[in-house]
Amino acid sequence: MLELHSLFLGFVVALGVGLLIGIDRERKKGEGPGRGAAGLRTFTLASLAGATGAAAGGDVLLAAVVLGIVAFAGLSYWRARDNDPGLTTETALVATTLLGGFAIREPAFAAGVGVVVALLLNARVALHRFVRSVLTDGEIHDLLIFAGATLVVLPLLPDHPIGPYGALNLRTIWLVVILVMGVGALGYIAVRIVGPRFGLPLAGLASGFISSSATIGAMGARSARDPHLMKPAAAGAMMSSVATVVQLAILIAVT
Repeated sequence: MLELHSLFLGFVVALGVGLLIGIDRERKKGEGPGRGAAGLRTFTLASLAGATGAAAGGDVLLAAVVLGIVAFAGLSYWRARDNDPGLTTETALVATTLLGGFAIREPAFAAGVGVVVALLLNARVALHRFVRSVLTDGEIHDLLIFAGATLVVLPLLPDHPIGPYGALNLRTIWLVVILVMGVGALGYIAVRIVGPRFGLPLAGLASGFISSSATIGAMGARSARDPHLMKPAAAGAMMSSVATVVQLAILIAVT
């Protein structure tokens, strides 16, 4: 049985999540006969319905509420599919219902996820422009490789010594590979923001606090691909060593 204080907090969070997401959808649903089906009141009621289902009947009633919202969202999409083929509002409505139910158990986490959902909905134009206009095909390809190396390959590698004398650890070796890729990505972002003259040294300084060896390797690979970046890459490698010296100085001072 939920305590009254926890129950009240959960409903307050569910109300806040519904209002927060509903405000964004209300601004985007338009006016007149062609307006969107879900706005501020719909999202708020959906979130409170999820909270009521979780509080009154647990997982079973919450599942029934969510299925009902899914049915309404599907009907709304079917009626408006000619004018708006997207599923953003319908998906957000179902997510808001689930967050309302989740707020009864974990109000802080549900509030955080609700804020993230609202930010994603509000940043639609900026995200579309970034993906379609700013990122190139090569950058997207590199991002997918980095994501695969980090999220797919790394968890599958064993985290124990292997080989002669137990000298190798595949997870540790792959972490170094990911660090090199990350340093390269950080350097590329810095170059695009402030140019190669200052971007690579700044990236080297920041990455040196993680691994100066990986940073030097990444800077060497960068200069090999583009000889015009030899001097900035060398400065970045040197700055990574400066970062290591700073780390050692802090460690000695604390000790």
